[in-house]
Amino acid sequence: MKKIFIIFYFLPFIMLSQFKIKFKEMEKVENPSFNNYDKLVFEATTYIFSNPMNPKSEEFLYAAKIAQFWMNKDTEFGIPTFGEFYNKLTKENNQQFMYILSMMHYNLIQKIEKNRIIKFVKVEGIKFSDLPEVREVQYEGAKIFLDYSKQIENNLPLNNDMQIYIDANNNGKLQELMFK
Repeated sequence: MKKIFIIFYFLPFIMLSQFKIKFKEMEKVENPSFNNYDKLVFEATTYIFSNPMNPKSEEFLYAAKIAQFWMNKDTEFGIPTFGEFYNKLTKENNQQFMYILSMMHYNLIQKIEKNRIIKFVKVEGIKFSDLPEVREVQYEGAKIFLDYSKQIENNLPLNNDMQIYIDANNNGKLQELMFK
C-alpha cells in the first residue's frame, strides 16, 4: 500500500517533467517534422482539455507550449481561424487560443484515433469557408471549446457575445447557428 501511495504522489511530477523535457527537446530540433511530434501534441492537448486551465501550473504551461509550438509551423492540416464564432472570441482570457487548441485537438483525434487526416483542399466554385472539412473542424472545435468553458473549474470565462453559442450548443443547434 505504501508503494502505491508513493507512485501516486510522484506521478504528477513525472508527468510534469515529461512535458517540460519533451518541449525542450523539440525546441532544439532545427527543422522538426510534425509527424514526429503529433502524438506528443495530442497528449498535450488531451492534458489541457482534461484539466482546469491554470497558467501557473508548469504541467499546463508546458502542455500549452508544446501545442503552441506547432501553431505557426507547417503541419499536414491547417486551422481555420476565421468566422463569426472566432471573431467573437477575445484574446483576453485566452479564448481565441483555446479555440485554436480545440480545433487542433479535434484534428489530432481524427488522425491518431481514427487514422483520418483532415486536409483543406480548395475546390473551384466553392468558397473556402464553405468546404465541409473546414466547417467540420470549426464546429467540432467549437463544441470542445464550449464544453470545456462551461465547466467553472476550468477558469475560462466567456464574454457576453458567446451566450448565444453556449445556448445553441446546449440545445444541439450550434452547427446551424455557426453556418447560417
